[in-house]
Amino acid sequence: MQIANLQYTGAKIAPTFFGKVMFYFALAVLMSAVGAYAGFFYFLPMIVASRGLIYGIFALELILIFTSRMWMRKRPINYILFSAFTFITGVTIAPLLAVTVAEFGGLFIIKALAATALMFTASAIIGYTAKVDFTGIRGWLFMFLIGMIVVSVIGIFVPWSNTFEMIFSGFGVALFSIYTAVDFQLMLKRNTSHEFAMDVALMLYLDIFNLFIYILRLM
Repeated sequence: MQIANLQYTGAKIAPTFFGKVMFYFALAVLMSAVGAYAGFFYFLPMIVASRGLIYGIFALELILIFTSRMWMRKRPINYILFSAFTFITGVTIAPLLAVTVAEFGGLFIIKALAATALMFTASAIIGYTAKVDFTGIRGWLFMFLIGMIVVSVIGIFVPWSNTFEMIFSGFGVALFSIYTAVDFQLMLKRNTSHEFAMDVALMLYLDIFNLFIYILRLM
């Protein structure tokens, strides 16, 4: 007998795959929020004073994400590194939040968060309920993502106009909205193996995190 996100198995209640994914996803969002708070109120002076520090944080992020397959299913290290990664990503957006608050006020952040929540929810519903299989385009989405990363690196050395920034940010919003729909469909395909729950939660977290950044930049 299945009730909500729980299924009755003998004498104990076991979480469904969807429930596990949502638990890890909620944990990721929570740790990211804590990291953003800590970065904004405590680490920001150090980040501003030392450019090497933010580069070191980015390097640590990359190390954790590229080694995730090695630790994702090893308890309890997976919980520790998963929480650490999402906390660190929260810290990295502290400078962006500080600039936004200084220029437009804190209400602007709340509007961006609301827009992100609505866009993410709409994309998730589309991916979860659509009869068409979108997962086959994930390879193309990854190619577009690599292209955006390359353009972002070029932008560090060759500043672009506000118009290009709007186009680039709009493309980023579209890309990660589609990613969200695709990853929700992927979750349906993997719902027979609970060992992939943290993997899917990490993908969904990266979707909403990047969606928020690009919506903030676009606004």
